[in-house]
Amino acid sequence: MTALDALHAAPAEVRAAALDLLDAVSAPLTERQLVTALRQGGLGLLEARRVARGLRKLDLIAVTRR
Repeated sequence: MTALDALHAAPAEVRAAALDLLDAVSAPLTERQLVTALRQGGLGLLEARRVARGLRKLDLIAVTRR
């Protein structure tokens, strides 16, 4: 059974809760959240703001370090 099959087979309350959780964690990052993530990755404030400004038209849901 795949994860999607399990979601379809789950009770309505479980399905609604799972979809709410997925919606929350997959919401696009705001420009401020991008700046914070980029700063934690080692960029300075001005550089992080410039990069975030350039990325704001993209719907990014995660920024991680390698």
